[in-house]
Formats: sequence, structure tokens, C-alpha cells
Amino acid sequence: MSDHLGFGAGTCGSCGEPLLVDDRFCEACGAPVPMPVEQVPQVPPGAAGYGAASPGGPGGPGGPGAPGAADPRDHAELADGPVAAVTDRGRAHWRNEDAVGIRWVHGDPEGFALVVSDGVSVSQEPQVVSQVAVETALLVLSGAVSAGGDLDLAMLEAIAAAQRATSALPYDPALDVGPGACTIVAAAVRGRYATFGSVGDSRAYWVDDHQVVQIGRDDSLAAEMVASGRLTNSQAMARPGAHALTKWLGVDSTDAVPTVTSVELPGPGLVLLASDGLWNYAPDPDDLGRLVGRPGAETALDLARRLVAYAVDAGGADNVTVAVGPHLLGRQEVPRA
Repeated sequence: MSDHLGFGAGTCGSCGEPLLVDDRFCEACGAPVPMPVEQVPQVPPGAAGYGAASPGGPGGPGGPGAPGAADPRDHAELADGPVAAVTDRGRAHWRNEDAVGIRWVHGDPEGFALVVSDGVSVSQEPQVVSQVAVETALLVLSGAVSAGGDLDLAMLEAIAAAQRATSALPYDPALDVGPGACTIVAAAVRGRYATFGSVGDSRAYWVDDHQVVQIGRDDSLAAEMVASGRLTNSQAMARPGAHALTKWLGVDSTDAVPTVTSVELPGPGLVLLASDGLWNYAPDPDDLGRLVGRPGAETALDLARRLVAYAVDAGGADNVTVAVGPHLLGRQEVPRA
């Protein structure tokens, strides 16, 4: 879940942080949010289909959720060559509004493309919007990696295409929530060259034996306050409305120009993308580095599983998605599942 300027459902009774309609826990302080009586699922816990995650989902059966059959998006795992991703509904939300796509490209040099999108909960059909954004951007980026195209230009084209695709989705203007919206973060890597792009507050990182670096910046009120020099990161994140987005994709977006960063990767390491369902529990790069450990000590899929499970076990207050792309970590160095 990402916050959306202009839409909300009151504030947390404990800390005053703005809440969204389907929040069950406050993202800022972790306090439970009382569920209105009319929203309480009328299916007894333990009944068939109640809150059941897909097989292998760390959320597990019987957790908070809406009645009905389990959605395969509740927990999904992807692997393509050495590249992998995991997405999970978490504990507090009744559906998974995140989406993820990965593509490993054979060649000399090898490469890959990763895309993560987080649907804005207080918008129409956010799970559809995020999926459309991912599929659209991944097609452009994987094509550029495979064909040896200009990755910087491809990143701009990919996110512009995702904006057009999400803006073209139907919506009902009569509803009391706006049209569908989402964030996006993407990476395209070929050899040592990597390009990252983002709109919103899903994040990209580079992780190696010496450092963990957040690539790009968040498009949020907290990030704006930090950039202005008025507040430190911890002070800004503690302010009410800190998670409110200043940019997003969708028909009501007024600025969908991405932050694009190109780097030459320094050596062996990991490209890691994450929705805020993970980084809210590890907000500083050093926190994430301690969670990841030594790059190459486990497969990308095992690492993604472990990071998602960590966020779910820490509270699972949001959907959680992680995509991992190993760089220059030879197959003999990375155990295969």
C-alpha cells in the first residue's frame, strides 16, 4: 500500500499518522486500527477460503483477509535463471496490490530487467493498475537489454509506456476514491552497466560486500522535507503524512517523470528492488544490508523469500515484494535450489 495525496480514512489514534481505508495497522507506529463493523468479514476464522494464502505464503492460512477463495497473487514466487522475486499479501491487507516482473537475458554480456509496482490502496482496482504497469515496463526494458539498446532511453520509454497504459484503464468517476494509481521502480542491467528508474516510493538498492546504496530517491513528502534540509530522515519519517506520495502513475498523475540513475556496477553484488512493505521495516540502507548478509551466500530466490518472510513476521502491515538480480556472482558461487 502506498499513500495517495488527497485520499485517506482518518488518522491513527496513537500517533496521528494518516490512515488509508483498508489499513489494519498504522504503518508509522504499528498500532492496530479498529475495523468498522460493516467491513468485518462475516466468515468464521478457519472456514474454507478465509484469509488463506497461496501455498508457501508466509502469511499462512487463517490470517486477516476477506472471505472467498485464495487469490494466487496472495503469495507468488518467480525465478528466471539466477534472477528471482517474491511477492506476498502480508498480514493486514485482504489482497495483494503489489506486482512484480523479472526477465533474465542470455547473451554476452548477460543482463536482466526487474520491475516492481505498488498499487495505491485508496484508488480503483490498484491490483490491476500495478500489474499493467509491470507488464508494460518489463516488455520495453527486457527488449532493450536483449537487443543491446540504450538502457537510459529504454527506462524513460518503459515508464512513459506504463504511465500511458495505466492512464488508459477504465474507472468510475462517481466513486468516492480516485482512478487507479501505483508506484513503479525498475532496473535494467547489461554487463556492468545498470539503469534504474522510479516514480513513487518503491526502492532500488545496490548491495555488495562493502556497501548498501539506495539508488534514486523516494517521491514522498518525507523525502521532500529531507531534501530541503529542514529535517533529518528520521525526523521526516516521524511526521504525519510522511508516506504521502508526490508522484505516481495513473490518469490523475500530474507528474510521472521518473528519477533515472545510471551507474557502472563496481563488481560482484546484488541489484534489489522492494516495495515499501519491506523497507518500512528496514528504512536505512545499513538496516537492509544487515538483513541481506553476504551477497552470493544464497540464491536470489532464497534471499527474496527470506526478506519477504522477515517483513511478514515483523508485522506484515503492507503487501511485500522483493526482486533480486545477482551481478557477476558466478553460478558456482551462488548455490542453486
